[in-house]
Amino acid sequence: MFLENSRDLLYIVGSLCLVWFTVFLCWLLYQAGRVLRNANRVIESVSHKLELITDAVEFIRRRMDQVSSSMGTLGGMVTGLVEKLVVSKLTRSFTERRAGRKKTKRMEEEMDDDDVDEQ
Repeated sequence: MFLENSRDLLYIVGSLCLVWFTVFLCWLLYQAGRVLRNANRVIESVSHKLELITDAVEFIRRRMDQVSSSMGTLGGMVTGLVEKLVVSKLTRSFTERRAGRKKTKRMEEEMDDDDVDEQ
């Protein structure tokens, strides 16, 4: 028989424990590798999505810059148009008032002349 004393049994049990501990450490390293691989995949996915978001934001920013420059030009045109309309309306109104005052003055002068002639 190969078990001659209790020390041989102790060595066999110790060897089995060492084998199981080694298997456990290998399994633990395997699981840690899988966790790290999954974490790497998640990080790559998040990085890709952040790049897509950054590209979208840049695209929107460029479009808004184009629109704002166009709006600046359009605003200048509209301001000029409104200014011309307001100035022309004010000029017309001023001209009409002035013409009305001249007419009123002439009428008053004519009335004064008529009054002077009657006396």
